[in-house]
Amino acid sequence: MKKFFFILTTSNLLFASNVGIAYANEFDISYFLKNREAIKLINEGKISEGEKKCDEMIEMYPEGKWGYLCKGSSLLFSGLDNRKEEALKNFTKAIGIDPEYYEAYFLRGILQFSMDRKSMSKIDRNACKDIKKAYSNGYQFAVDYVKNNKPFLKRDKCFGF
Repeated sequence: MKKFFFILTTSNLLFASNVGIAYANEFDISYFLKNREAIKLINEGKISEGEKKCDEMIEMYPEGKWGYLCKGSSLLFSGLDNRKEEALKNFTKAIGIDPEYYEAYFLRGILQFSMDRKSMSKIDRNACKDIKKAYSNGYQFAVDYVKNNKPFLKRDKCFGF
């Protein structure tokens, strides 16, 4: 019997939820438990320990999107500018595995907005596209982000919400 889980992250904290969705080969309970461990460590500020758990997830199941979201999130929450490119690659890998993974679009957009960029540069336009993609598909954190950041988005020439 397959087990069903749903993992949800925000730009500030990661949460584990009881709401069910299919978990590809991510239905392996050890994969899920490793993800929960990583989330707990990241939430406690133990970013490097959480990142190691994310790496273990990727090693366990390299085709699983949650491992890459976990890794990208740990790098994003580390706050280190020299880790942002790696975080971007991990979010992009998660999206490559599941092009409808709106949580990854949202976090990738938030990350890109936090990077050094020039107005209307490629990274600037991509950040806006990612937030729009998550927003237009009803990803709640994106909806809330847009609602709370309209002046910033307008200044950044990110329209269409």
